[in-house]
Amino acid sequence: MALTAAVAVLSVGTAGAAHAAAGAPEAPVARAAVPGGVAFSSDPTPEEQERLRQIAGAIWSDSLAAGWNMNSDVADVLSTATGEILKCSEAFALVPRPAGFIPGMGYLVNYWKNLRDYFLVVAKDRTYGACVKATALNYRSAIEMASAGI
Repeated sequence: MALTAAVAVLSVGTAGAAHAAAGAPEAPVARAAVPGGVAFSSDPTPEEQERLRQIAGAIWSDSLAAGWNMNSDVADVLSTATGEILKCSEAFALVPRPAGFIPGMGYLVNYWKNLRDYFLVVAKDRTYGACVKATALNYRSAIEMASAGI
C-alpha cells in the first residue's frame, strides 16, 4: 500500500515536470549532455544543495551525503543515478514516464521531497529496493569522486 502511494506521488512529480518547466523556478541551465546525464553550468545554491543532499541521503545514507560537497558534478551523478532508479522501478511497476526523460537538476531540486520519499519507501520493498541498492552500489565511487572534484 505504501509503495503504491509512493509510486502515485512520484508519478505526479514526473507528470509535473512539464508543469515545472512551464512556470516553476528552474535550476541552472544544462550546458551539454553527457553520457547518462546532464552537465550543469553552475554549482547549486545552498537551498538546492540541501535538496540534493536529501535525495542522496535516501539513496546512500544521510551520514554519507552529509559529508559530500554538493557541487554541479555531484548533481550530474545524482541526476544519472535518479534516472537509473526511476527506469528500474518503471520496469517493475510499468508506471509510464515521459519518453527520454533524464531528471536534471531542476527536476531534482523541484521534486526532491517526492524523490526522497519514494526512494525511502522502495528501498524497504524487496523487489523495488533492488533498484535503489544496485544504483547506490553502481554510483558510489562516481559520486565520491565528483564530491572530491576528481
